[in-house]
Amino acid sequence: MNVVVLSGGTATNSLTSCFSQISVSENRELTYILPISDNGGSTSEILRVVGGPAIGDIRARVAQLVGDPQVGQLLSYRLPNDSVRAKEEWNSIVEGQHSVWKDIPTPVKEMCRAFIIHMQSELLKKTKSANAFRFEKASVGNFFLTGARLFLGSLDATVELLMRIGRCDPHASVIPCISTNHTHHIAALLSNGEVIRGQSQISHPSKPKASQSVLPPSIMGGTTSRPTTAAKSDGLDLHSEEEQEEEYANPIYILPELKNSQLHFDKLEKEETFSAPIERLLYINPYGEEIKPQGNPRAVSKIKRADMVVYSIGSLVTSLLPIVILGNIADIIAESKSTRKVLLINNSYDRESFWLDGVRYVQLVIESMSRAVQTHRQSKGSKDPTPVLLDWTHFVTDVVYPIGGEIPIAQEKLESMGIKCHGIDSNKMENESLKQILVQIGSSKP
Repeated sequence: MNVVVLSGGTATNSLTSCFSQISVSENRELTYILPISDNGGSTSEILRVVGGPAIGDIRARVAQLVGDPQVGQLLSYRLPNDSVRAKEEWNSIVEGQHSVWKDIPTPVKEMCRAFIIHMQSELLKKTKSANAFRFEKASVGNFFLTGARLFLGSLDATVELLMRIGRCDPHASVIPCISTNHTHHIAALLSNGEVIRGQSQISHPSKPKASQSVLPPSIMGGTTSRPTTAAKSDGLDLHSEEEQEEEYANPIYILPELKNSQLHFDKLEKEETFSAPIERLLYINPYGEEIKPQGNPRAVSKIKRADMVVYSIGSLVTSLLPIVILGNIADIIAESKSTRKVLLINNSYDRESFWLDGVRYVQLVIESMSRAVQTHRQSKGSKDPTPVLLDWTHFVTDVVYPIGGEIPIAQEKLESMGIKCHGIDSNKMENESLKQILVQIGSSKP
């Protein structure tokens, strides 16, 4: 069957074997749709200096699919955590002398190295000196993808090139959820009106240096004037226009919590949670105003042809919701009546889901998608202000969960909403058990 998998986290990387077996192995299409909103780790350095969409999740997923293990090792290689050694290794990689090139055929090496050299050129142009970019812990695959995107001018074309270089199965596709060359940030609105901006600050934040701000008036329905250099009087360090343009890829003004590098952070303890539950996720521009981007048309086309859409495991709020809140993606899923829509429940709680039981876990996904459908239809000319009240099964037909997991599943409640529940007799998702259940779901009618 044709399968579309939504989610960008590393947890889904462990299930790629299962998804391939039920689709690619049967000569059917397998499509991964991934978010481009991560602003943490070494990605934050690329966003700070070069800009563009976050490509770490895409790189990690492609690395799981490549048929050439040497290319896979290149994509997954990270520079040391020591700044001096990292810079030395990076120069060695650019020059083609590093051991990571050892087993890669010369034509492939020179093709990959050309885009890495292009990335180095961009870094030298964007910063006052090469040392301004912090190379420690950086992913070589992220450098390749960014260099290729800057050269080709298209994220979609870059991912396609990488998959062909890596000899991925032609039945498999990896598609960014938004087709863009720009940075897209997300923010979480809490039920008490507080807002947490940036994926890194939502999922694995640093200890706060200042109190969180409330939601900008523009998101609440008012207006917000965009700050100018006069904002210096408000305590914002904006530097001179000339210095800002040279040092940062971002606009002259960007919210401080989005501008700061997340390469090194003092991570909060796991048990620390938000001051209130997350009410909804939204996309924001550099000024903190809500925006409503459209999903990648290629992703919409793949969903139209899908026999099964899988909302996979991983970070619920920062890996899955950034995909399903895109209006055209949510709408096409709701309209696909013959498609099985399977939500996989995580086996444990995290900072993003501490307040959820099984029903509310499903409900957060459905309400987020319903809101996105409403906005999308209004943007297409619908004058009906009535909230979209679709059956839950328009978005989720089946739930799969580990019986030994932490999140309690109220099976009777979910089944009363028309959703079928399937338990895996384990405390985590396992490829073989999940494969059997997905095959069973795929053989039944919605």
